[in-house]
Amino acid sequence: MTQVLPGSRSPDGSAGRTAAARRRRYTAELAGVLPPSEPFAAWLAAGGDPAPDFARLPARTGLWSPVEGVGAAGEWPARRGVLRARWRRWLTGDLPPAPRRTPVAGQRVRTAGGVEARELVVGGGWSVRARLLLPVPAAGVRREVPVYLLQSSHGPWAEAALARGWGACLVSAADGGDDTEAVERAFPSVVAGRLAWRAWALSRVLDALQDQPGVDARRVLVGGHSRNGKTALLAAAFDDRFAGVVSSSSGVLGAIPARLCTDRHFGEGVELLTRHYPGWYHPRLRWFAGREHRLPTDAHELLALAAPRPVLVSVAVEDPVERVPAARAAVDAAREAFALLGRGDALELALRPGGHRADEAAVAAQLDWAQSVLGGTPRRPGRAPAAPSPVPWPADRVRPRARPVRGAELRAAVRAALGADGRTGGRRPPAGEEGTGEGAVRTPDGVAVTLLHPPGEGGGRGLVLWLGPPCAATGWRAGYEQAEPLPALLAAAGWVVACHDPVGSGSRHGEQPGPGSSPLGRMTADAAAVAVTAAAATGHDRAWVAAYGTGALVALHLTALGAGPGDVPLAGAVLAAPSCGEPLLRERPGYTLADLLATTADRPAVVLDPAWDPEAPPGAVAAACRAAGVPRVRLADWHRLSGATRTAMIDWLDVHGPRRAPV
Repeated sequence: MTQVLPGSRSPDGSAGRTAAARRRRYTAELAGVLPPSEPFAAWLAAGGDPAPDFARLPARTGLWSPVEGVGAAGEWPARRGVLRARWRRWLTGDLPPAPRRTPVAGQRVRTAGGVEARELVVGGGWSVRARLLLPVPAAGVRREVPVYLLQSSHGPWAEAALARGWGACLVSAADGGDDTEAVERAFPSVVAGRLAWRAWALSRVLDALQDQPGVDARRVLVGGHSRNGKTALLAAAFDDRFAGVVSSSSGVLGAIPARLCTDRHFGEGVELLTRHYPGWYHPRLRWFAGREHRLPTDAHELLALAAPRPVLVSVAVEDPVERVPAARAAVDAAREAFALLGRGDALELALRPGGHRADEAAVAAQLDWAQSVLGGTPRRPGRAPAAPSPVPWPADRVRPRARPVRGAELRAAVRAALGADGRTGGRRPPAGEEGTGEGAVRTPDGVAVTLLHPPGEGGGRGLVLWLGPPCAATGWRAGYEQAEPLPALLAAAGWVVACHDPVGSGSRHGEQPGPGSSPLGRMTADAAAVAVTAAAATGHDRAWVAAYGTGALVALHLTALGAGPGDVPLAGAVLAAPSCGEPLLRERPGYTLADLLATTADRPAVVLDPAWDPEAPPGAVAAACRAAGVPRVRLADWHRLSGATRTAMIDWLDVHGPRRAPV
């Protein structure tokens, strides 16, 4: 669901300034908070573009239709050209056009174990090596087989294809053996990302396969895992000759939208992606760190560019590189392009257990799918049960409204928005599966609680309830960290810290809220139960709250409902970026963030507010804090839990919480 922010064309109220002035200001802002990246700095020094004029780019926190404005299948080619141009402009860079004829030389042919191996050298003035592997047919039999086109690091995948009677082709366009670095030097005027060069190389090898004996060039499937999965999608998106594509755990800007797997989701995010792997995409992508919602395209449009050919998106449910909710959203949005072209069933999402690695079972499932869609026995795609469709926290409910909602009226409105406080359904983690670390206990409803204790200080100076965004793969443990984990830092500072996986994340990824409830309703009820369980286990009679993003909304709904009999009072709260556009509620709330914040007036509380937040209109959080009388600290950063933000949270608790026991 797309949430377009109201109130201003600019993310920070700068619509009245000139475009050049805005770009200079955005450049200075980002330069002040982006972690160092030598390749990015070198690109800027060599004349790289300043930051885009974000005020002129649509603000979309969710996905949109890739076929918006298209009324019929005949209009798709023009729309496809627009989508490809977006990717070239913002992500990949422009690559050389396909040559009129791609030379190919066969250096060596060997036969062993029923497999013929042809060593090919593709190109002219540049070269890419490829190993074509084909099953040797019976004497006197001539046949053409489908081929699985892969990067050279996928040898086991090639063996699995050969065992099925397919051919395989391994291209030297992967880490550890990448001919595209030399290819790039042959085109010195071209600036493009490494993954785009690798995709271009796969297309040039496809040129060579057109005339190879024994190859059915109409059934060449391209595939890859992780960064190679990104490359495979790029190859299929820009070359219509590929018969289909397998994208396995391809992560952000593979099959996972950048705006749905960011720092604020504890996901990979553009900043981490472009800092750790600066050469993968065009350098200008780094400017979108923290402003992923302004990126003019996203992964669902890349998936749509493969339409109407078959596409398999394989995602591991415990993979911190990805988010299952983001994968679902991308596939659902991209499927509109496939439906337009009469192939709505050609795009399939396959969820597999475990983490990032694709094991033998995962590869076998890929080939089962490939055989069914490329001429084998058709099969009905497996469809996961339809997930509930909760309501996102609306951007227009951040700023205060003319009439405050307080007391019993607020509690009733909160209960309506959260839904019934029902039990969860779906998979319940067996005892011992989660929370088996230091001081693990469980709530009466079975939610595992991990207690982090300070070193050598017994019960510590107090109990802190850690509430963060639900990291779909890893629960309360962030999948990708910008700094030392906050719960560990709090424990080191003398606190006992209670942590748990929110519903639908980590070990609880198979759970759904009970009937009539909502994700935020379940999270709020769980947080209250965790506080009680942790207090009983540690001997504390109250809990402090350290919360970020979704967790801050949970904390505020907890305070709005008030402590009931048997609940543990909340002593105070430090709330970082208490805005969240994730679908969490049962219904649209009849109250605002200011109304929630006002319920903390009887205890110490503070809001840490990032300078730019894609989930809140400019100045809205500041206005909510003023209306509620809650102190606010402005952060010169985007919506993320950076090292500086963690330090600010620890320092605030140090000042307002109980003093350290004398040593």
